[in-house]
Amino acid sequence: MTGSLRHDLASRLPPIQDAFAAILEAYCDPGSGLTEICKHLGIHRKLAWQMRSVAFGTDPFKAVRMMPSRAGVQTLAEAVTGREGGEALAARLVAATVAFESLVLEHAEDRSSLEMLAEATEGDDSAEERWREHAFKGNSFIWGAQARAIVAIVAIHPSRTRSGWFDIMQVRGLVGLTRVRPDVRWLVGQSVVMDDRAVTRAPDREPLDPQAASAAGGAPVLGEFCSPPMPRLVRTPQPGGLLHDELLPAPVGQHGQQTIFMGEIIRNLGAAHATDEDKTAHFGCAVRTPAQMLVYDHLVHRELFRGVERELCVFGEMNSPATFDEADRLPTKDRLIRLGPGLTRARCAELPGHADMLRSLLQRAGWEPEDFEHYRVRMPYPPLPASVMIRHELPAPATGGA
Repeated sequence: MTGSLRHDLASRLPPIQDAFAAILEAYCDPGSGLTEICKHLGIHRKLAWQMRSVAFGTDPFKAVRMMPSRAGVQTLAEAVTGREGGEALAARLVAATVAFESLVLEHAEDRSSLEMLAEATEGDDSAEERWREHAFKGNSFIWGAQARAIVAIVAIHPSRTRSGWFDIMQVRGLVGLTRVRPDVRWLVGQSVVMDDRAVTRAPDREPLDPQAASAAGGAPVLGEFCSPPMPRLVRTPQPGGLLHDELLPAPVGQHGQQTIFMGEIIRNLGAAHATDEDKTAHFGCAVRTPAQMLVYDHLVHRELFRGVERELCVFGEMNSPATFDEADRLPTKDRLIRLGPGLTRARCAELPGHADMLRSLLQRAGWEPEDFEHYRVRMPYPPLPASVMIRHELPAPATGGA
């Protein structure tokens, strides 16, 4: 009877590991280099690396990726046949490999599918990033565009006109957006405001660069940070309270490469404390572009949300364009990093001049950088469609507060 993948790997991989180890111990020093193993067994370097990695690996989920092919196992069996004790070792190896192949058929269609299942069940950070890189390449081809980086900036400041509420600055950027095929329009901005019950609102929005926004038909472009010539955009309202900012087609490849930033302030976005309608805060960005990196800077005024515990949440949006449902949450090993007060640690290797841009944006809003706590999410090959969110409970209202 077939058990769980975890159980079957734990029970069927050790006999293969023992068989490989027995061969290494019988005919060469297992601790010697790959060159010596190749020399003593008469096998190629890749097979020597695979058998040693499997033999002495401590994690069965990782060992699956190192397993030699059926042809590799046959080569090894032939290499030991004819040596003293070789027939028994070869038979032991083949029997253990047959048991492993049956595990492949029971849990997956082929070896590569089993590797994916194993890594999804118990993969490490490198496995997650590797699969997301595969998705990035495939999505770039399918959708016809890719970017070097998605940049998201959220800065939250107490409202100056409504006590107990807050304003928010939102900046979105695509750095090095490249079309893979011609005539591709591209969504560069998507914004929505909703409460815990998914009720949307249409708040007042102020572009950070009013002159550039006017020239762009209302799309809140930041001319200073866009590549020349200014990208052509169109802003359109969508059902459900969404706003879409869309880039018009550009040439394929580096000749049409564009960098675009948009930014606006939303005044009196919400209460800075829990209400009957809203008890949990979600701040983040939508991922709609295949990208090599997402950099999300989250800056929150030191007077707001004191004592809350923030967590990174990635919500897959296959079923809904805007969801906070735990059933839609994607597993991720990425982390929310606290960089501390001000912008002293705001530098970013993928984004030259990024700290200066953050400082300039806060100055445009009339806010002091030293008043903010700085958090960052740095996510290679972010999944899409998804929203990358920082979530925390809203604090209780102060006694006598609004």
